[in-house]
Amino acid sequence: MSLLRILLLPISLLYYLYQLIRNKFYDQGIIESKHFDIPTISVGNLSVGGTGKTPLVNYIISNFKNNYKIAFLSRGYGRDSSGYILADEKTLVTKIGDEPFLIKKNHGEILVVVSEDRVLGVSKTINENSGVQFFILDDAFQHRRLKCDLNIVVTKYDNPYYSDFVLPTGNLREPISGIKRAQIIVISKCPNNLGKGQRQEIIKKIKPSDQQKVFFTTIVYDESLVGRVDLNVMDLTESSVLLVTGIADSSDLEKYLNNKKISFEHLKFNDHHIYSEADIDKIKSKSKNKKIITTEKDYHKILDIKSFENMHYIGIKVKFLDGKNNFNSEIEKVIN
Repeated sequence: MSLLRILLLPISLLYYLYQLIRNKFYDQGIIESKHFDIPTISVGNLSVGGTGKTPLVNYIISNFKNNYKIAFLSRGYGRDSSGYILADEKTLVTKIGDEPFLIKKNHGEILVVVSEDRVLGVSKTINENSGVQFFILDDAFQHRRLKCDLNIVVTKYDNPYYSDFVLPTGNLREPISGIKRAQIIVISKCPNNLGKGQRQEIIKKIKPSDQQKVFFTTIVYDESLVGRVDLNVMDLTESSVLLVTGIADSSDLEKYLNNKKISFEHLKFNDHHIYSEADIDKIKSKSKNKKIITTEKDYHKILDIKSFENMHYIGIKVKFLDGKNNFNSEIEKVIN
């Protein structure tokens, strides 16, 4: 831990106390939460960024969209608009944010909505669209004005919430005790070979209640890279590569490329980065005689400004180490 973070401990203690009191007020009904008749599922976390919520949201949508009418609701972080927006196929990434944009692009048949006020977002969507059977809410675990039917908390294997502390000394948005509100805890980005004994050790540290379920997932990168002309990842082993990322945690992608023996220069931007003309010029200058590799959401944001013939993105999926059917059953219980 850096010296600056240690020095910020008094602020963290005040923030800890504020969040503790806030949660207590909601838990005791002093501050009211709104519940809807249509099932709502929140996929969130205790910590800031990079835990792997979006691949899990994609997994849920992919597995249930053929049988249910789904609405996806996000605040639309990083957008240059405000208020309630129902996306369509022509909605720009800048208007709804990168993650909702990708959800709409990959799952055009579902409703995709952005609204800072999740209660308003759910209410307006129900009133203006018939037949919605359940909502998936992105990053709404701390949005306590809305009482969700199922809270899924995602925490990263190599940086679990139970080893962290609240902001700004740590990375937690609220005290560890907040995990009690979750019905499902997903340990994400695990090593593919994580043994059952190691999983049991993690479960012991979590100390789940009888009502809580714990699942372990890993990340799988697509071997095929998407661009104007698709490539296989192994085609990069003999190439000069520029990796461009604007995500919270690029360490898993870096590790993947290193394991494939792919040498790359990394141009790293902040999470949800909005690319400017100056950024595009920088990418252009650094990518001469190189292949540009990026994430799917960065690919479309860059493409909005400049089309690069040598640019490709690596797709990403979530894979359950075990218990996939049990996880799906927990979703089914809520939406039926």
